[in-house]
Amino acid sequence: MAARPLARALSPLPEESLPGLLLRLAYRTERSPARVARLCGLIHRQNRLPGEYLFSLPPDRIGPFATAARLNAQEANALTLSSFAAVYPPLASVRMDGSRNTTAVRKSWAAGMSSRYCAACLSGDGSPVQALYGGPWKLRWHLPVSYACVTHRALLSHTCPSCGGTPNRPTNTERQGLITHRTTSGLHPAQCRRLMPDGHGAPAAPCAARLDHDRRAERMSEADLSLLLALQHRIDQRLIGVRSSAGAVQPVSDPYFFPDLIVAAHLIRLSWPDGARYASSTSMADLIDGHVSSAVARRRTPEPDEHTPIVWDVPEDPAECAAVLVAADGLLGREEHDDAGMTDRVRSLAASAFHRNPANIGASLRRMDVSSAMARALLGRAQGFYRAGGHRHARQSLPSRASRFRVGHVPALLPQEWLSAHFGDLLSHWTHLTDWKMRQLRRVSALKLAEMSGGGTWPDCAKTLGIPWNTAQQSLKVIRRELHSRALWPDFERSVESVASQLDWDADRVHYGRRRELLSSWQVPADDWAELCRGLEQFRQGATSPTRGTATVLIWAQVTQGDHLHSPVLGALRESSCSTQRLVGSINQLRTPANRKGGKRELLLRLETYSDLLATACDRPVASLQAGSLETGVCAARG
Repeated sequence: MAARPLARALSPLPEESLPGLLLRLAYRTERSPARVARLCGLIHRQNRLPGEYLFSLPPDRIGPFATAARLNAQEANALTLSSFAAVYPPLASVRMDGSRNTTAVRKSWAAGMSSRYCAACLSGDGSPVQALYGGPWKLRWHLPVSYACVTHRALLSHTCPSCGGTPNRPTNTERQGLITHRTTSGLHPAQCRRLMPDGHGAPAAPCAARLDHDRRAERMSEADLSLLLALQHRIDQRLIGVRSSAGAVQPVSDPYFFPDLIVAAHLIRLSWPDGARYASSTSMADLIDGHVSSAVARRRTPEPDEHTPIVWDVPEDPAECAAVLVAADGLLGREEHDDAGMTDRVRSLAASAFHRNPANIGASLRRMDVSSAMARALLGRAQGFYRAGGHRHARQSLPSRASRFRVGHVPALLPQEWLSAHFGDLLSHWTHLTDWKMRQLRRVSALKLAEMSGGGTWPDCAKTLGIPWNTAQQSLKVIRRELHSRALWPDFERSVESVASQLDWDADRVHYGRRRELLSSWQVPADDWAELCRGLEQFRQGATSPTRGTATVLIWAQVTQGDHLHSPVLGALRESSCSTQRLVGSINQLRTPANRKGGKRELLLRLETYSDLLATACDRPVASLQAGSLETGVCAARG
């Protein structure tokens, strides 16, 4: 049957929720909320008034409800939390339907079915309508981040001052309805609906205490109250926007404000008391301590109907919730606008939190869609690098610092001149440093730069730079052992950071990734090789004499600053199961310092000049590496 307009309707009050409007309509029409909901087409086929209607109305229910309540579709939807989904991300990540309970809603800090309230707001603004039926049950009071009323400078309440019950919370089911005891009629919208047994066998009767008469004294100092009200004001601005000079409401743009704040709140609780330094006062720290202690006790002795891991629960008490969120905001340092400092603070607390809790806790936090700075802080680290094992997630590819250079600007081996310019202090304290260990240092430094600019674990970085996994692992093993045995790891990180800072401000960075790509299948043209060897005929004989392949590998290594053993030519030989012994022997003969004389020295000089010319050609906007394109350069290399 089609819904008909109610004989006596009410216009929604500003920010009013759907259950709040139904309570006012029921009181005005002298019917029960269940009867009004049925007339509005909101009763479910199982005779339920579903709690999920608080989040959004099904499309087939909007029309009948709007008609009965004399609203348009936009006004009907504005009574549900869907109006906040665009600015409060936890709401967008939670699905509710008739077969789902509210555990996931509490766990994700999306909303609470039981509304907090401000007694002064419920008492109304003095207008005739609000004098009769009370002020609005505000929609945002269902959000965990609403803990205070900025207008009346007071903490919200969450229990009845008379019976101590929580509004709209059933005692024995997770499938909560939109309104508790919906069939009870005759109650003012601001009266407590909790049923109270009289102890003599008579039917239970509603508590009926007036919540709008609640005038409980605040439990904190004026300084603490001002601090939490300031945060609540910033939260409200992001929830309901700010009003422009023209009167239009404009949302405050910061998509990661709430996700970062919620994750920081989790870390404060999970690492407590390590996060006590972020509490604004001793009394605020005591509130957090009381909440954490209560949660720990509940975790050890869960209630029969408790199914939610207490570690994720929103603090129900508004004062405790406020204390946790203010501490979380202090951890984030919102007013400082210092992402690097925030990352360092969060990383320290995250390490403590993850150490004390099961591994799935850290994995769950890392899955959240948070800001880049927060995501970097949550990533696990082992000896200076992101962990290679454990939970893998897309956000692990985030760079470990905010860099202006890209991973393409990082060579596979740190150039010798970079090492000399930035690693002086480290090398001065490193005794017995061999050429082989120096090569491992250059490779590990490149991996760290790749992590800084491109993100990912060290195997990811090695793959990007074209370094075999086992080679990168061996280099890390060697360097970690050497640096930790000499307590030089901090010097290493400072040196790499110095290189990164230089790259940040270098206006003429070399794109080594582009060079690697251009030379992936390149070989020295036959004519160029002939020119390079002119006058050096003695190299055309012998098993280890330089060949065109030798020149290709050495030039590739010079241009890309890569390891010659990982060159495409040698890689192709390995893939085809051909021996690389002769080519590697030829390269080693030419590169051995004792052999760098006479014709060999001359060839090396020519190859070096040729490499410089090829590097310049690679760096042109449109590179051309066809045979003969470097003919003039070859002549110059030959002298």
